[in-house]
Amino acid sequence: MFVVSLLSRKGGSGKTTLAVHWAVVAVKCGLSVVLADMDSQKSSASWFNKREAETPLLIQPQPSNISDQIQACRDGGIDLVLIDTPPDIDTNAVYAARVSDLVVIPVRPSVLDLEAIAGTVELVRGIGKSAVFVLNQTPPRSGVTEEAKTALAAYSLPICPVAIASRIAYSRALIDGRVANEIEPRGKAAIEIKQSWNWIAKLLKAGSK
Repeated sequence: MFVVSLLSRKGGSGKTTLAVHWAVVAVKCGLSVVLADMDSQKSSASWFNKREAETPLLIQPQPSNISDQIQACRDGGIDLVLIDTPPDIDTNAVYAARVSDLVVIPVRPSVLDLEAIAGTVELVRGIGKSAVFVLNQTPPRSGVTEEAKTALAAYSLPICPVAIASRIAYSRALIDGRVANEIEPRGKAAIEIKQSWNWIAKLLKAGSK
């Protein structure tokens, strides 16, 4: 089983959107997936409660029981746990990182977001975890994305080659508990999500199709 957490000090970086989208795509790749919502805003749980499909599964762990819940997932034959964390490096985020095989740091291509990632990188490195960047909510056809990649390169962490553009399909799908791949399976948003998940999955050596 693999555990992936999404961490960012900045609110609005798109952790929940990526978590729920990757969870659904991973299910479609044949994996048994649990979405773990550790954010006090419970956005992933809200999305799940609107969803008609029974997968992915949802848990809402606390720092006091996250290790036990992860072990229960492992004992139950789960293939993948995706952890959605709060928009800050608080106790929940730290515990999520500690139980993870990989930490994904979503970053919007803005000065404020780029300046805020240093603390996240420091945390991840301090506990000895692998981490990658995913550029999210990027403006289509803009040089800003390449400039952001150049800035991120200074941290010497892998950068997902697929940038997730700012598209209405993402927010529209979440309204009733779906993802872009379900409302527009051949749309650009669906392609971005599938390709970015495949890249993550190859790093984990699981679930890439």
